Amino acid sequence: MRGLSRSVVWVTAAIAIAVAVAAILILRPSPPINVSAVSSYNSGGLVAGPVVIASGMGLGAADPDRDIWLEISWQFFGQTRMLDSVTVGGIPAKRLVRNNDVPTSVNSEIWMLHAGTGGPLGNAASADVVYHFDGGNPSITTQIYRVVGASQTPSATAVGSGTVSITIPPDGAALISLINSGTSPGALSNVTQDFRTLCGKDFLAIHASTGSASGGPLTATFPGGPAAAIAAVALGPTASRK
Repeated sequence: MRGLSRSVVWVTAAIAIAVAVAAILILRPSPPINVSAVSSYNSGGLVAGPVVIASGMGLGAADPDRDIWLEISWQFFGQTRMLDSVTVGGIPAKRLVRNNDVPTSVNSEIWMLHAGTGGPLGNAASADVVYHFDGGNPSITTQIYRVVGASQTPSATAVGSGTVSITIPPDGAALISLINSGTSPGALSNVTQDFRTLCGKDFLAIHASTGSASGGPLTATFPGGPAAAIAAVALGPTASRK
């Protein structure tokens, strides 16, 4: 009987341990989002349009869950225009947010597309980025991000003039794109400035990102120009992918 009792105790303990391990696995948080700034583009001022090609832009290492996010700032002089489409390696990207939704001479936008292994861009380390405007000769800057582990649907989008506020989910990240006409000095606060550049004598662009393990509100401010156009997206982990 003692042997039987001990066996029951050991079986009960084993079951309890198995249940505890299963609970830990179920409750384990989603892995952090991996955001890497992999390549950037600066047209150097006005270039011939309405189609502009940035050749051989880096996409980072291949991964089944790789997405490509593009922060794009552009400007025209004396014209109001629209960026109609963007392709990466011939694959259309999707616009998630832009500061101005109507024809304008200055805009900052964020686009994305999936580039995981098994797809058309699955093993591509680089590709041409092609911008299609509705006319004219633009000035353009772009920062390309390789993102792994994030939902393709932003948890939030936001726009602002000189400042922008957005809430990042736990284990999430944010991408922030800014354009300021002229060459005013200043830094965008509370973010990592991955690409800060003057596009010829035309404008200042800041393409930035940040992550947050705990999540919460983020406010990024540019002191050099209260009219600076800013666009932002917040990304949650893959567990919320749609």
